[in-house]
Amino acid sequence: MSCRNKPEGLDIFFFEVFNCKADAKGRVMLPVALRNQVTPILKDGFYIKKSYYADCLELYPAHEWERVMAELNEKSRFDEENIDFIRMYTAGLRRVEVDGTGRLLIPKDLVNMAGIAKEVTIAPIGKRLEIWDKAKYDKKIMAPKDEKKKLAKQVMSEAKPKDNVS
Repeated sequence: MSCRNKPEGLDIFFFEVFNCKADAKGRVMLPVALRNQVTPILKDGFYIKKSYYADCLELYPAHEWERVMAELNEKSRFDEENIDFIRMYTAGLRRVEVDGTGRLLIPKDLVNMAGIAKEVTIAPIGKRLEIWDKAKYDKKIMAPKDEKKKLAKQVMSEAKPKDNVS
């Protein structure tokens, strides 16, 4: 189902970190607070893929994934680096839905790619969610104070173009 009929101005920025459990089939019961956040976009579904940079999965609302793909499709199809990047970036991409009981079924190969065990952390990254093995997530965010300060200074002092609100 395409999200081209998405209500104008409907952008969801996720918030709150959730700890959940995955069963043997890769199903994760979404907490009620997270289900409440996704309710306006639930019927359109989601796309899930392995993160390009981290040992986690990325869950995109369908309309957000379509925006990302539109941006990627603007790249030259005759540039081998562009094609290689898009191929790697979209590797393992799957369309997924949340079932009637609030469970997200994560394909087994993606569960294995990300090394997700029973304990799962779902963390917001703006308009998408990251799905981590809890132990890996905890390790990733527990950087030493000096490393956090350096990263914050580096990221937050970068100038953005005035028309870029992302």
